[in-house]
Amino acid sequence: MRGTAGRNGDMPAYGGETTAAEGRPSAGPHEARRFVGRAAQLAMVTGMLASERPHASFAVVEGDPGIGKSRLLAELADWASGHGTAVLTGRTAEQGVSHPFELLLDVLAGAEDASSSGADGGGRPAPVGRASGGMLLERLASAEHAALTGGVLGVERHRLYRAVRDSLTAAAGRRRLLVLLDDVHAADEASLELLDYLVRHPPKANVVVVLAARTGRLPTRLRGSLSRLRDDVARVMLAPLSAAEVDELTTAESPNRRRWLYEASCGNPLYLEILSAGESRPVWELGRSPAIVDDRVAVAIDDMIRAELRALPSDQRLVAAAAAVAGDNFDPAYVAHVADLPPARTDAATDALVARDVLRSAGAQLVFRHPLVRAAAYGLAGPAWRLAAHGRAAAYLAGLGEPPSRQAPHLEQAFRPGDVAAAKVLAAAAEQVLDTAPSASTHWLYAALRALPDRPDTLDRRHQLWLLLARALTVCGRLAESKEILHRLVAVASRHRCPALELLAANERLLGRLPEARAILLGELARANGESVGHEDAAGPGAQAGPDTTAGTCDDVAVRLELAATEILDGGLADAEVHATAVLERCGRDPARRGAAAAASTLLTLVRVQAGRHAAAGAQLAHAQWAVDGLDDAELRGMLDLVSPLAWTELMAERYDDAMRHLDRGVRVARRFGRNHVVPEMYLVRSVVHGRVGRVTEALRDAEDAEEIAMAVGGRELHRFATTMRLRPLLWHSGPARAAAVLTGIRRAPSLRSSWWRASASAAIAEVALDLGDLQLCRSVLPDAGNAELPASVGPAAVRLRARAELMSGNLSASRDLVDRARELAHAGGLHGEMSATALVEAELLAAGDRLDDAIGAGVSAVSGAQTAGLPVREGQARVLLAELYHRGSEPAAGREHLGIAKALFQRSGADWLAGQATNAQRRLGAGQPRRRACGPGVATLSGREREIAQMVAQGLTNQAIADRLFLSRRTVEAHIARIFAKVGVSSRVALARLYGTPPS
Repeated sequence: MRGTAGRNGDMPAYGGETTAAEGRPSAGPHEARRFVGRAAQLAMVTGMLASERPHASFAVVEGDPGIGKSRLLAELADWASGHGTAVLTGRTAEQGVSHPFELLLDVLAGAEDASSSGADGGGRPAPVGRASGGMLLERLASAEHAALTGGVLGVERHRLYRAVRDSLTAAAGRRRLLVLLDDVHAADEASLELLDYLVRHPPKANVVVVLAARTGRLPTRLRGSLSRLRDDVARVMLAPLSAAEVDELTTAESPNRRRWLYEASCGNPLYLEILSAGESRPVWELGRSPAIVDDRVAVAIDDMIRAELRALPSDQRLVAAAAAVAGDNFDPAYVAHVADLPPARTDAATDALVARDVLRSAGAQLVFRHPLVRAAAYGLAGPAWRLAAHGRAAAYLAGLGEPPSRQAPHLEQAFRPGDVAAAKVLAAAAEQVLDTAPSASTHWLYAALRALPDRPDTLDRRHQLWLLLARALTVCGRLAESKEILHRLVAVASRHRCPALELLAANERLLGRLPEARAILLGELARANGESVGHEDAAGPGAQAGPDTTAGTCDDVAVRLELAATEILDGGLADAEVHATAVLERCGRDPARRGAAAAASTLLTLVRVQAGRHAAAGAQLAHAQWAVDGLDDAELRGMLDLVSPLAWTELMAERYDDAMRHLDRGVRVARRFGRNHVVPEMYLVRSVVHGRVGRVTEALRDAEDAEEIAMAVGGRELHRFATTMRLRPLLWHSGPARAAAVLTGIRRAPSLRSSWWRASASAAIAEVALDLGDLQLCRSVLPDAGNAELPASVGPAAVRLRARAELMSGNLSASRDLVDRARELAHAGGLHGEMSATALVEAELLAAGDRLDDAIGAGVSAVSGAQTAGLPVREGQARVLLAELYHRGSEPAAGREHLGIAKALFQRSGADWLAGQATNAQRRLGAGQPRRRACGPGVATLSGREREIAQMVAQGLTNQAIADRLFLSRRTVEAHIARIFAKVGVSSRVALARLYGTPPS
């Protein structure tokens, strides 16, 4: 068979393979074909490039093999280069070996080159090769390693993906960037996961990513993510060429032959190229009818390619097969080693293959003229030869000192059972890529286990590999497979049994299967206490005999701690307290068990907070913090599960700095020691803390990270919880439309199984629902706070939200009762932030009852409480309400003052939508930025009551003393003083005393 060159003498006709360096192979020795029948599809994508969008968009090109997907991509590359657009290309090898991130290695190499060459150039970056892409990945991973102060955890690989996204954004710069990815249907799992992240979190630049795949073969995860983009994705279907278009391409042929070529090729450009250049009898004999595609034509074409390769001299056949085995790295010395030929004969055969158009030049590389040719060369070599050739390839790479991850793709196809050395390399490769490409890690671990002999002397190593495989499966979200392995390991008496049990319980909790986690732990507790325990499956991976009921038993203390944590999640506070107390009694005075005592103390604190026993909780929290802070990192490593409960407790106690300190340390230690399963919840708690203390951008980022991790490991329960807890900062930052869209998705999802998480999520949903005006949703997710028998575990937030719902529905009496109850609960817990939030609802309630002065007093209390608790967003919300109240009271100056402060608070917090609302309020109230009054003239504007109070303040009386003397409430006095300060232009009692000529005391 002889190929046909493409346009301008440097492209194959339809379907030619592209490369990273140049985007297309160089010309074959034949006449170029014109680009026919694809003008509309070309215009669709170039139109996307011309639209100058501020973020990335995507085009999906689908069609049958040979239909012209690669040719369309090459034409797009030509168009973009001619219009000042940078072009990056990537492809997947459909046959032979495959490396992690193979689809995107060329893109990454080109992105780095484009970034380093400046942002003003255009066209394709210079050829740099896949090795450069791999080095960029390693460098980005190393940068994340440094940023994380420890190893990049597999569950946190989204950080690496984010760095890749930023690299693409930098490569685009101020210009446009076109990314062309071919054969996406055959991409490796690591490439697909990274590409899926880029679809869900597109680069913030005018980047157009074109994905070419066979019809119906686009991976499911990508298809699902792309379907949610709507306006930012175009679908390009490549249909067969029409008879007229085939005539245009074959003008040199007779009319009868043109008609036959159209019918025999079914309008497929690649088939047309092959049939018009070679022997066509095998296809002619099929008796094809026009434009009907079935597998018989493909089989006939494949037979023609194989016949062409069979006709080659032996050295050329060997070199073609060796090149197919070697993959895209066509290094002559490498191919000679794989072919087992002398270098001189290899070079001669290579030149002959280029002359015959089997191989084509692509810049500094050689490639097959089409993936079908490579597949045929690989298949013709025969299985025994391929096995030996992959072994030679692995040995060559090992001799060069290449890392295990480069050797493994060949070694997995060359080892024989019982090959201990191969098992060692495959396991090393799996550990090497576990953080960045866990799917490849699992693949190589399975291969290592097949290679490792199943003997008594290798049993411990097999158990170790099975445990590592279970961890890798957990990291990449294949929890069902992980659980199956872990169940078998738990049934085997070995030193790996307890880590397997811990991971198994963590997996069950991650899935929200709390009863299952409890059952596993209770069974182990019975075993630890010497009770008889049955096993449904006594044969572990590689086990030689049934389990010993005493060997490999986990520590009673560790099991009880896991049980207490599980019971807290499931609402079993009494049982949780029993287990935590038992641990504390056993370990409290043992210096060697300080970590367990700290964990037990933490869990007891959380139990008491949730149960509303605030006095006991306060003392226990101080002890828990002291115990945890006394642990060094090595001791904390074994008790990292306690960090999130401790931080939740500190969050509920409004000890935000302590919570952040413990979370930052916990994440650092988890990264250092590879404790993957504890990281997602730490991100989530940290997101909530950030939101409370007015770091909205950081809150959204941590919540997004928690969602990404949960999605990666298949933790649907955690993902739903993280999405729900993101609602409040999302509303503050992006407004009701975005929050409502997320809320709709949450309502469609199943309810959270953890009663603790469900209660926390319900409060978040209720608060956002009230801000969106959805009273029915708010009521549906909150407990009936008017019930006199309400459990103590229902905190002040739920009661306060219910009070606001009653207020918004016009039921002022019920709202008043609930406000009083919420205030009592908040006061009992010493929660200044919750008292502030309750005062804010009370201010709205009083204003609704036309008690304006009292409403202002409550608003001032809300501001004061928020300041004490360090809650800037809450303070800003209280000041916005105060501005409205002052405006109603004909005191616009005071209103302007509060609006200006509120707007500044929102802006500093990253609450962009709230800041915009404050600006709208300023306009609505007829004010711009607040203006400072001069001191003296403001005194004349005071009312009689205000002058009276001002004089008492100047005399040094406290607010309570003034209230007692004038028979007013303290809040009313505070409201008067706030208005006095605003009118006379002072900000302190001392300044007011000076104004009245009274020496400050």
